[in-house]
Amino acid sequence: MRRENTELLRKGWKLLVEHLGLPQALQFIILLERGKGDSVAEFKDYWGEASIDEIHARIIQWKEQQA
Repeated sequence: MRRENTELLRKGWKLLVEHLGLPQALQFIILLERGKGDSVAEFKDYWGEASIDEIHARIIQWKEQQA
């Protein structure tokens, strides 16, 4: 995925979480992507080689910055 697309995904995700909250943002993405594309590859492209603990830490850090 091109860098511009990755940045757009990050901005879009940030807006979704800000306006819907994390649980509903995830639900929205799941509904939108159900049955389309390779979500595993897309998540890997977005999160890289981060472990689930690293992803969780990033989300917690982001939420603290928003407070």
